[in-house]
Amino acid sequence: MKKPFVIVIAGPTGVGKTTLSKILSNHYNCLHLSEDEVAKQAFPSTYKDVEDFPEKLKVIESKLLDQTKTNFNNGADVVVDCINLEKEFIEKMRKIFHEHLVVKVLFPQIETIIERDRKREIWISGEDTIRLFYKKYEELKPFVGEENYIDNSHQIPEETSEKIIATVEGKD
Repeated sequence: MKKPFVIVIAGPTGVGKTTLSKILSNHYNCLHLSEDEVAKQAFPSTYKDVEDFPEKLKVIESKLLDQTKTNFNNGADVVVDCINLEKEFIEKMRKIFHEHLVVKVLFPQIETIIERDRKREIWISGEDTIRLFYKKYEELKPFVGEENYIDNSHQIPEETSEKIIATVEGKD
């Protein structure tokens, strides 16, 4: 993987994106950008329901892309975690970052996600939302590439991070 690099960790709600992104950013001593944090800054009163507002999603996507590009252009490696991964966003990322980009989708079994959601200490997404995002990510699989989907149903975050590190470092 050429440096600097951009790693995008995506997937439905409650799959461990933020946890994994923090592990990776600590491992590489690099910047971690969170779509949730960008949403909180841009729309503090409605960030939890931002999926209901497509125009707000575009603003968040634009801000996330701009922050990633700025840091990358300054020579920084960046780990991005996002839930609202769209085909258009991936295309933009690929166009800008080319071979510097790794996109991985955490995609455990749906029953695992629903169970994890019930146990969460922060807000609970609910089964309907989980099923909606799961379907969306199923539909993205041919575009992102099945090889970039990770079933982390039975893995601790450190095991998943090792797989991604191997990819980034060309050891897979």
